[in-house]
Amino acid sequence: MATPQDCSINVATESTYGTYVAGTRAFEFDDESFTFEPSRAEGEGLKVSARTKLSYRSVDTVKAGSGSLTIPAMTKGMGILLSAACGTNSMTLVSGSTYQHNFTLGDSPASLSIQKSIPRTTSGTVDPYSFLGCMVSSWSFDGANSEIPKFSFDFDVRNLDTAQAFASLTYPSLGVGSIYSFKDSAALYGGTLTVPTTTALGTGATAVTDVRDFKLEVNNNLTDDRFNIGGAGLKSKPTVGMREISGSFTAEYEATTYRDDYLANTSRPLVVTYTSAEALSSGTSTLQFVLPDVKLRSAIPVANKGDLVTVEHNFTAYQTTTSAQALYVVLRTADTAI
Repeated sequence: MATPQDCSINVATESTYGTYVAGTRAFEFDDESFTFEPSRAEGEGLKVSARTKLSYRSVDTVKAGSGSLTIPAMTKGMGILLSAACGTNSMTLVSGSTYQHNFTLGDSPASLSIQKSIPRTTSGTVDPYSFLGCMVSSWSFDGANSEIPKFSFDFDVRNLDTAQAFASLTYPSLGVGSIYSFKDSAALYGGTLTVPTTTALGTGATAVTDVRDFKLEVNNNLTDDRFNIGGAGLKSKPTVGMREISGSFTAEYEATTYRDDYLANTSRPLVVTYTSAEALSSGTSTLQFVLPDVKLRSAIPVANKGDLVTVEHNFTAYQTTTSAQALYVVLRTADTAI
């Protein structure tokens, strides 16, 4: 018998926007909020003897949904979500069983079919809800101090199908060392960056030891209101707008480097890397964020009632004439497929 803990999230990349594909990858997740809300209009005509709204005047106009998914940063299985979030991916064999997946911002991100299952309270019957045409509208990464880092993905949803059968669950093979941790993180700021290649991580920037956390936010600015005549009230596939990349990191007040960069509007590279204890044929599983050009948007310290002085440095990321991308997300993994 299923219990309230036996909820699931199962994901597949769609070949055609809004057309169901049975899940190919299940995720251990912390939280989800997938829902579907048809828009309904109420006719307002007057009629003799009608003293309340008339039932037949309530009609569906358009249909759409939304949802979010929060999962821990894992060494396997992340590719399908990061590809949908960023839009462009590559997978290259580094050596042996070590693969490098690179994700950059692309103009035509794929849509996903996402099936969640919810068990009923007493019978234990599991009901599948299949959300179709799921496009990542925005996503974030939270590398909080002393915590397990987490990804959050926000979705625009085209349709809901409750007639699909429960699809079998295939979870990534996880074990000791498969979840990234704060203790295995490193930060680089400034210096001369060498951006990632298909087989090499980003290198060359200057290591810093005063950073206490890292947050990244990417808004894809989808044009998600494409409701057209003939579409049966369902939207056409959203297009990607101008990306907005921002974030923050908190640092102890050790020097005036960040302050001076903030005041001068200086561009610096920022790299945050997480490694794991999961051994690959070459090195260990790795998650890396490479931002070739960030400008700080806050950096003035304030007294902290006699406690340790830290400063939250908000930043905005940019593409430059010398950096082809404003953001690289890199995975070193044993996964043989995105």
